[in-house]
Amino acid sequence: MYINVGRAAAPEYLRDQYATPEKLDIRIRAPQHDSERPDDFLDWVLDHLDPKPGESVVDMGCGRGSYHIPLVQRGVRVILALDTSAGMVSTSQQQASARGLPVVAIEGSAERIPVPDASYDLGMATHVLFHVADVAAALRELRRVLKDGGRAVVTTAGANSSARLESLHREAALRLGYQPAGRVIERFNMDHQDLVRSVFPTTERHMRDDAFLFPSTDVTLRYYASGMIDAIEDRPADNSHRDRLLRLVGDGVDAIISREGVFRDAKPVGCFVVTKT
Repeated sequence: MYINVGRAAAPEYLRDQYATPEKLDIRIRAPQHDSERPDDFLDWVLDHLDPKPGESVVDMGCGRGSYHIPLVQRGVRVILALDTSAGMVSTSQQQASARGLPVVAIEGSAERIPVPDASYDLGMATHVLFHVADVAAALRELRRVLKDGGRAVVTTAGANSSARLESLHREAALRLGYQPAGRVIERFNMDHQDLVRSVFPTTERHMRDDAFLFPSTDVTLRYYASGMIDAIEDRPADNSHRDRLLRLVGDGVDAIISREGVFRDAKPVGCFVVTKT
């Protein structure tokens, strides 16, 4: 059993992952370029949210603002973008300023959104709640800021997403004497429908099957090194674990690609569509 899953919400972990867009960009590009399905996930999510012209949106955990341009293209009139990372807030606001988007990006916690009750028509929490210390509290805040009848979309991965690469990481870590850390996705995934319904009784669950199709070991390891490689307990301060893990995990990926021609790793993903009733 993995331990210390709470690291996913630890401030030092979040600073390491999101102080700049670099690691996040790698994890965004991989599904766009190395997936079994076409690159239409953002449209798939927004189709479920179904924004109408003139509506307002609160974007909880906005990241680099990936949804802001398509939201505005669908007629959204104002977006409040919230993130705990100053780097993500800056990146999102810079994009908005450069594109003339009606976005106000602020640094803040999903567990305490600094706006009055019933302020927004729509809400989004896309691949972020596994980083929140109190997931239920964040869901309650999302409900609080929505107008009556307001909708929100909450996205996350399936519980077994990237299990093949995770297995190689775990085996390599144990072989090198490291203790694998808990998977971030264990904190909130598409199996947590009961938790979502405890706050939003009107909840729909939608799944989307997909898989990574990494064509080479280098591409696979680039994705692995953007986050999963650091999922060990008592990580060395000098990051000396990285080269050692890259070699062993790379050997495992090489073996799979030599047999199968590609490194395929299932990555089911989905969304909860919730309504404030």
